[in-house]
Amino acid sequence: MPDENLIALEPYALLYTRAGAGVCLRDPLTGKVGVIFMELTDGMALERCLNGERPVRPDTSSLLAHFLSAMECRVRLVLINGRKDEVFYARVTIEAANEVMDKLVELDARPSDALMMAVRFGTAIKIVPSVWESMENILPQLEQLDADSPDSRAPVYVGDS
Repeated sequence: MPDENLIALEPYALLYTRAGAGVCLRDPLTGKVGVIFMELTDGMALERCLNGERPVRPDTSSLLAHFLSAMECRVRLVLINGRKDEVFYARVTIEAANEVMDKLVELDARPSDALMMAVRFGTAIKIVPSVWESMENILPQLEQLDADSPDSRAPVYVGDS
C-alpha cells in the first residue's frame, strides 16, 4: 500500500483500567481518536517514554532501542496494519545503513512494542485506512470521562492537547 494512502496518528492519551491500558491515538487532520488496549505494564512503560523518562535498568524496549542504535539502525515507520476482532497487528520498518549493510527490514510486532519503538525513535505512526475506519471515535467518551473523573481515573494526556 502506498504511503500516501496511510493515515498518520499521534499518541493522544492513555487510559488505565484494572485490565490494562488503552493507548488513544489521534488523527490530527480529523480529530478522531481511536484506542488500542495493551497490558498495564506496557502502557505504563509507554507513558514513561512519552514523558522522556528512562528506566534505571533497561527494560525490553530500552534494550531493543540500544541494540538498534548500536547497529546504526533507525525505525522508519510503525504501521498498524490489521485487526481481527479486538486484536490489532503492527509492522515496524527498520533501516540499517552502515559500513556493513544497507537494508530495509519489515518486522511483525505487537502494537504495544511497535508504539514504544515509534516513541523512542521519534518515528511516524501510521494506520491502514480500513483498520482506522473500523475503530470507534472515542473522543466524546474521553472528554466525558475527563469531565466526570477529577482523579487518577481520568485520561492521562500525552500530546499537545
